[in-house]
Amino acid sequence: MAALLAGAGPAAAQGAAPADPGGHLARAREAFRTGGMLAALEAARAAVEAQPASVPALLAFGGMAEFLGEFDAARGAYAKAAALEPANLDVLYRSASLAVRVGEYDRALGLLDRIVAAHAWWARGLFRWGPRSVQIGLTRAYPALAWLTGAAPRTLRDGVLRSHPVLEHIVQLDIDILMEKGDLDRARRLARGYGVVEAGRDYCHEGRTRGRDWTPERVHRTFRLAALAQPEQADCLWWYGQWLTDEGYMRMGRLLVLEGTRLTPSAGNKASGENYLRVRHSGGLEVGKRAEQLALIARQRLARDRDPEGAARLLEEAIALEPGYPRPYAYMAQVAWARGDREAAVGWLERGVQADPDSWRVRRTLARALVATGRLPEAEPHARRAVELFGDDVGGRLLLALILYARGKHDEYAQHTEFALRFATQVGHDLPDVRSFLENHRRFGPGRSLPPAPDPRLIMGWNQD
Repeated sequence: MAALLAGAGPAAAQGAAPADPGGHLARAREAFRTGGMLAALEAARAAVEAQPASVPALLAFGGMAEFLGEFDAARGAYAKAAALEPANLDVLYRSASLAVRVGEYDRALGLLDRIVAAHAWWARGLFRWGPRSVQIGLTRAYPALAWLTGAAPRTLRDGVLRSHPVLEHIVQLDIDILMEKGDLDRARRLARGYGVVEAGRDYCHEGRTRGRDWTPERVHRTFRLAALAQPEQADCLWWYGQWLTDEGYMRMGRLLVLEGTRLTPSAGNKASGENYLRVRHSGGLEVGKRAEQLALIARQRLARDRDPEGAARLLEEAIALEPGYPRPYAYMAQVAWARGDREAAVGWLERGVQADPDSWRVRRTLARALVATGRLPEAEPHARRAVELFGDDVGGRLLLALILYARGKHDEYAQHTEFALRFATQVGHDLPDVRSFLENHRRFGPGRSLPPAPDPRLIMGWNQD
């Protein structure tokens, strides 16, 4: 993104910075660097207004618009740039990237083919038909023979992908497209052939034993490589699918949970996978890519940019595209809650339950919202249903326990609290406040205060929407 705000993309040659009368592109870069995404978008828009025929300005504006979910504006900017410079590889690449983001895979592949075709015949030939050693470089493929390969041409010595970075980006996009389309076998062959994955490396183990300091990007990258390199690791495919689901990448998450469920030899794991698809993927609903991205970006705009108006606009479009997809309703509830309209938030969550009655997350969020608005009798059936849909949900059980306690159902309160404490202990998590309240209840009987109901993040794939 920073390169795009500089007016360049992965294919751009290093050289002088693009003309920037008024300093709008510089302001866009600085705003992006400091986290001011909306300010960066407006500065890039001003750059286009100052230079309507500037391809760098159009790319900068298109890149920011795409990043913020303004897909039609991004498409328009890229189309204007393409009309000005039809053979510009950065324009073609950005157009292809947007096509992938909104699920126009065949269009993306056609644009990527045009980028490959723009290279010299020998580079095209090496890229399309060269062995792995040529793609990654003879020096890397045969380190013991580095003294011999030193005299080889640079493209062979360093590798086609390193010598032509845009081709490396194309490989990654090709793999993403194949995975999104469900063709995991071809994606894996491509990853092996171009050296994206290393033979013998246990990416699955690396992901399983990740440290607390791992960023979401590193988690995503490692599990993606595991899915490409280790198809026999059904559990790893399943974990990756659940992680993607948590992050909002519903299409790929669904595919990998399906694949992991299909491959696992365990009947228990198969049943768990099928239930996960039911309560986290609306029974296996294949969400459209554009709707998925709109919802995902809307959540980011709400949390990161504090932009409820922009988030609501994206979510309304997502709901129009996929009315049976429950997450946009839950995000609209967050928008309403942020605006202080709790009744509207409850209304959006009720619409989410109507869209998918088996959505565990929307059910429990609705129950929590009803508790917060003092409507405990209405909250109880939704909290009960959430626990029925996912019995190992510690936070959901503690929420139900709080409701039951408040309504004088103390035996049930104790039963659900005990279960939550046992499960939390099994996964190495302590809940001292919950345990202390339960012990005091047993010793002294019911009190005036309500029990604590924390919502700990314990199991990958069940933590957020």
